Amino acid sequence: MADSTLQIIHYLASRYCAGRRTGTDGWKRAQQYIIQQMQDLGILPFYGEEYLQPLPHLPGNIEGANILGYIPGKGQLKNRYIMIEAHYDHLGTDEDELGYYPGADDNAAAVGIILRAAGYFHADPPQADRRSILVACFDAEEPPFFNSPHMGVERFCEANPEVLNAIDLAIFLDLMGHGLGTGTHEKIMDSFFLIGAEKCGVGPVINQLETSVKGIYPRRMGIHAIPPSGNYIAFKKRERPFIFTTSGRNHFYHTLFDSAEKLDYPKINRLVLYFSHLLRDLSIAPRQYFTYDPKGAADAESLKSLKEMFQVMDPETPNLCNIMNYIEKAEKICKANGNLPLPEQSKLLHLVKLIEQYVS
Repeated sequence: MADSTLQIIHYLASRYCAGRRTGTDGWKRAQQYIIQQMQDLGILPFYGEEYLQPLPHLPGNIEGANILGYIPGKGQLKNRYIMIEAHYDHLGTDEDELGYYPGADDNAAAVGIILRAAGYFHADPPQADRRSILVACFDAEEPPFFNSPHMGVERFCEANPEVLNAIDLAIFLDLMGHGLGTGTHEKIMDSFFLIGAEKCGVGPVINQLETSVKGIYPRRMGIHAIPPSGNYIAFKKRERPFIFTTSGRNHFYHTLFDSAEKLDYPKINRLVLYFSHLLRDLSIAPRQYFTYDPKGAADAESLKSLKEMFQVMDPETPNLCNIMNYIEKAEKICKANGNLPLPEQSKLLHLVKLIEQYVS
């Protein structure tokens, strides 16, 4: 029997896994545990009888490994994939060996979410023709591998071109376990961001699911409004359809205090339900939703998300009136022109940073 989401997160963030640094004993324990969870959930090994894609010859002569399982599709769509991914490596122990980096929010929570969401999908899949679900936990996302050809996602893309071309959409989860702030309005605390839908046409699917799970608030954002980070970059540069989902960084990011007891488990459980619904709808969605458009933009969606969050902030928030006035003017520009001109798009990034400051 598979563990609960809480149990998965607590195990991966435990002293037993010691920070899950690629190539270490703790990383190996985390890897074996994730594979066991996949087996218990009925997620099949992707490489014949193997779940692992070895990553040999990483810098420092380290041996890494991606973990990949899948849930078979049905009918004419069974050879197409929706991929859902969360990296499972982290930073290991600190330099002075005074402790270890638990990596609960980064990224044990996301691993737990994708495993349990895939398990729900497997237990009750659509009966129509449907895509297979590829469940991936990539390795070597953290420094010193980040933003290099040695990242697990880069190795996957290079080694599996046929599979890459069969993935209609990849969903990347990172930093998903925390609420946005303490004591903030629920429409802020229980929000998370979905980035990249404007590049691949799945916006209508996401919009339909906006209220599918009570107490969770998906916020669509354009990719230019969020600083680039995470495994999705490998798909973006190859112009493959993707969605990146995140709750952003919190106080404990990349510290010894990113521990499991600090996470928001009611929010996490609602996210499991949300992503199980998303997998169901995407698995049967029309093919035209999955064509990559490098020029795609959805500034109106970004402004809608930002407006809904700023509207419920403390009225004494500095410059709140000016912010709301700007958003309303920007909405009028979008209504007239479709999207914002480039100079105005850069201001969206500033507004996102203001939200980060508000919840910090």
